[in-house]
Amino acid sequence: MSITLNGTVPSSRTPLVIIQANGENGPGGILKFKFSAPQAGAYSFNFCIGPESNPCGSSGAYVVTVPGGQEMLAVVEAGIFKKNVLVVSQGTSDALPFSVTIE
Repeated sequence: MSITLNGTVPSSRTPLVIIQANGENGPGGILKFKFSAPQAGAYSFNFCIGPESNPCGSSGAYVVTVPGGQEMLAVVEAGIFKKNVLVVSQGTSDALPFSVTIE
């Protein structure tokens, strides 16, 4: 089973939250992510899992950088979202599309 989330990252430097921390223990297990920057170009996205206060820059942050027109894979424990968020950010002056597939 999988779900794909599509959206647009605004031009601001503020990260866009894709998955919020849920505060739940819930079932464990592995989540597989495919992070995509579908539009080719001279830019990259940072997909980050970390605390809401600083998801890309904290010492325990999990960061996957995806260049424009490419995809990257990541595998994480589902429990990481008890206290962490998943965000995407970019540094251009244009809004750009992104895609995340979770399995």
